[in-house]
Amino acid sequence: MTTTLYLIRHGETEFNTRGIYQGQADSPLTPDGEAQARALAPRIAGFDTARNLYASDLTRAYRTAEFVATPNHHQIVTDVGLRERHYGIFQGKVKKEISTQFPDVWEKYRSGDPDYAIPDGESQRQFLDRTCEVMTRIADAHEGEGVVAVSHGGTLGVFAKHVLGLEISAPRPFDIGNTSLTIVERTAGVWKIRTLGELAHLQRLPGMNQTEG
Repeated sequence: MTTTLYLIRHGETEFNTRGIYQGQADSPLTPDGEAQARALAPRIAGFDTARNLYASDLTRAYRTAEFVATPNHHQIVTDVGLRERHYGIFQGKVKKEISTQFPDVWEKYRSGDPDYAIPDGESQRQFLDRTCEVMTRIADAHEGEGVVAVSHGGTLGVFAKHVLGLEISAPRPFDIGNTSLTIVERTAGVWKIRTLGELAHLQRLPGMNQTEG
């Protein structure tokens, strides 16, 4: 029996365009972000999926879920486990300025130590464990079905690395763009990726920026 997760990253946000660490801070979708989500909606409607559509409770993910949910079918269920990594004192700060504002913390963060937690934030290992737990929990609740979940670039990226067998701290050899679609299957307890960070629905929306966070 195969369970299929249709994993979506939220649309572009104001913080994305300004190069600001979001983490578990929040920022509204831009008009482009809303357009991205609307463009994805018909594709989601074409899949055979459970009524529950899961979303991170952060506004940018929940708002994206509202756009992609199929009317008269999907019911949005929020889950804090789908949140982005908590970046602690980096959140709300301009990325280009972090290394000078917090030089010691930045050096430790960039060291690749999976157990180092940014002050007030999560370590990579804590983040991975949380992400794997929520994906497993959602799959268990919908065994043999397809189910949609709207989350974040870091969350989907760390889960994809796990499925691919990459180290937690390994550089990400793929992109998870705004409203990208990643399809992951689980059969007999084994995960595999069918598509990763796919953006075909944006082909009719030229000029869209693709940014991290």
